[in-house]
Amino acid sequence: MNLLFRLSLVFLVLTALVAVAVYIEIPYNINTRGVVLPVREWQLSRLPDGTILNTEKNNLTNRISYYSVLEFQRGDHAEFITNEKVFSGNTINRGDTIGHIRSYEEERRLLALTSQLGEQKRLLRVSLSGEKQEEINAAKEKLVLAEKEYETQKKLVARMKNLHENGVIADETWELALNDYLVKEQNMSIARSVMDVVSTGAKPEEVDLIRTNINSFQRQIEQTEKRIDAFNILAPFSGTIIRQQAPEPDNESIIRVADLEKMMVTLPVDLYQLAYIENGTDVNLRINSRRRIYNAKVIDSDNTVHFIDQRQNVFVTAIVEEQPERFLPNMLVNAEIVCGKVSTWDYLKRMFKVVFEN
Repeated sequence: MNLLFRLSLVFLVLTALVAVAVYIEIPYNINTRGVVLPVREWQLSRLPDGTILNTEKNNLTNRISYYSVLEFQRGDHAEFITNEKVFSGNTINRGDTIGHIRSYEEERRLLALTSQLGEQKRLLRVSLSGEKQEEINAAKEKLVLAEKEYETQKKLVARMKNLHENGVIADETWELALNDYLVKEQNMSIARSVMDVVSTGAKPEEVDLIRTNINSFQRQIEQTEKRIDAFNILAPFSGTIIRQQAPEPDNESIIRVADLEKMMVTLPVDLYQLAYIENGTDVNLRINSRRRIYNAKVIDSDNTVHFIDQRQNVFVTAIVEEQPERFLPNMLVNAEIVCGKVSTWDYLKRMFKVVFEN
């Protein structure tokens, strides 16, 4: 009887253990720490050569979603004027003017093109209707002035050529002088054309040429105006100005804006744990040791392994769903990835993996 009783007792215990291992479920959560980042951020910065760099980054994909560069011609004197009203606050709205870049070379070019366009339009009117004597005299005076300016600039360029070849004059100064020479030469040619038209009348082919010149100047003016308009830097989206005293390694940040209404957190997990996580998995976030829990959901995971403390880790990305304004960029948070309930047997196997695979 004693033997039968003992065997029965052992069978009951084993049955109970099997039942516990198979049918009793235990919550399985992965505890880690993550870094909070805004989903979108925009930065305007100045490179060492003076170029203005405009970048918008999507941290979900870790890629630059928009990129533009504002470069200036050699010798161009440019200024960046910030909108102090924007910088005095903490937030900005989409379309707010961050600053304006003033290029004296572009303004000079626009003024010259506008003047040339006006001259061509007047020349067209003369060609179609004829001119009075006073207009002929005015055209002659403009031609004489244009010829004098051209000859003066021609002599100046001739003197500067040898100085430039000997390295006495900088490339930028030489290029500006040469550019002025070409402009004055063109102005003289236009003045001669006007004089010819008002004196002798224009042929049909000359009228067509004038109209072609007008169209050309109008297109150049439109392009120059678009470029000048592009110098008005506007905020691409509403967000919070990030204030960070640490200097940038390669450039000087003018402004950095984050969309704090959409925050994400990157979480490192052990490689073997990735099999227990899928998109939509709940994540509980805690700021420091506070009891308050904020909800997040897994939306993606990397397909590359990183070694952290000599362990194979994969980064998982989760979107903060509750009160994202409570989080700051680069903040460290405690995270608990809720992987659901598993049987006691599976739970024990996973615990053994923590010990033996790390």
